Amino acid sequence: MLLRYKLFSGLLFFYSIAIAQTLFNTTNLVDEFGDKIGEVESNVSNGLFSNSATNNSPLLVKTVLYRDPDLSSVDEYKAYIREVFPTQGYSDEEIELALRYAKSGFKMARNSLGTIRFKLFEYNEHKASMIGVKSGVISIKTSNGDKLRADLGEYDFVNGYVEIKAYKEITSGATGVKNQIRFGYYDWNQTLIFNELVNADSKVDVVIAFGSSTYKFSLEPN
Repeated sequence: MLLRYKLFSGLLFFYSIAIAQTLFNTTNLVDEFGDKIGEVESNVSNGLFSNSATNNSPLLVKTVLYRDPDLSSVDEYKAYIREVFPTQGYSDEEIELALRYAKSGFKMARNSLGTIRFKLFEYNEHKASMIGVKSGVISIKTSNGDKLRADLGEYDFVNGYVEIKAYKEITSGATGVKNQIRFGYYDWNQTLIFNELVNADSKVDVVIAFGSSTYKFSLEPN
């Protein structure tokens, strides 16, 4: 809540303006030269991690929210790949592959709400090792005490970050969400957690566990 005041005829009047809180703030993305290449919604928080070698050691977490746009054509999707994928860390080879299969990728992209990436830094500076990780769990607890838990699959662990993905609906077909769920590639609770975090206006506790490692932190409005 932001407090404002005005002076009318020698009398001081106070009034308040409600400021919508969110867990994510818009920040600039820069390249290796320091030039702005885009914007991203992010949250930076601290927590603790434990594994077979340490217990409750310091943890830095950079959480990044990517909202997917409403797309109406394959050409729009290709333009989105060229513009946005480089800012999300995709390599030239991965971008080229996405463009090559844009027609089939578009069917999934138009049903996508977005992704949230949790970049985990052990001892506040070292990327968490995810080599060989094939499964895990993410759990959240809201300020109201509500709890949600989702399974993580092999493709949710990439180069030091954990990613959850959200869809608009459970679609059918060969590449549909229903088949992803059926064959164990996706847990629909990821979508529920995504929506909870995107719409939260107060603290949410997060626990991510895989292998022998557990990471605990809280996302709070900045």
